[in-house]
Amino acid sequence: MSMKKDIKVLVVDDEEIMRSLFTDILQDEGYSVTTLTNGMEAQERVKVEFFDIAFIDVHMPVMDGIKTLHVLKELSPKTAIAMTDSMPGDIIEESQKKGALTCIRKPFDIKEVRSVISDITQRSKDG
Repeated sequence: MSMKKDIKVLVVDDEEIMRSLFTDILQDEGYSVTTLTNGMEAQERVKVEFFDIAFIDVHMPVMDGIKTLHVLKELSPKTAIAMTDSMPGDIIEESQKKGALTCIRKPFDIKEVRSVISDITQRSKDG
């Protein structure tokens, strides 16, 4: 029986193609996936539901990724957060200062997404 089923992943991205890509990858791996289109939706959702991992796009309308990261860290400090961006160079440092674990470059490599998730799940097992 795999532990994966217990892991809930939140994907926040305004681009439908990115949401469906993430969903396909993550559901194939056996995770439970929720996708939202912006930071305001994420802010409301994490008040009522816990997610183990969140992938947050940096560039979104309504509330950008850095602000979303900040809000999620306050509302749900135990959620592990990875940012996604097509040009992550500039914001990796800023997002990590605010508590993100990493920033994945778009278009992303499935292997990279998998390895980020396994790092996170390992880390939580190790306490």
